[in-house]
Amino acid sequence: MALAQHINIQDAKKVNDYFLRKILLLGTDLLKQLWWHTKAYTTVLGIMLLTFASLGFLYIHYIFGKEISRLIQHETVVEQK
Repeated sequence: MALAQHINIQDAKKVNDYFLRKILLLGTDLLKQLWWHTKAYTTVLGIMLLTFASLGFLYIHYIFGKEISRLIQHETVVEQK
């Protein structure tokens, strides 16, 4: 109780300001880290999306190419008979 009486309001305000600055700095660092990770993961996810889209495009062309070659071969066999 005696210790609490010797602490004046200005000291308490300095301590509160110190902790508030520390919390703001930690929050700022956290936001900077989150922003950096977001940019990095966005790049990685963009490359993965392009890769899967390219693979899908190639698969579709492979299927259609196979169908077209089968139709062309079928027509040539029919013409020979």
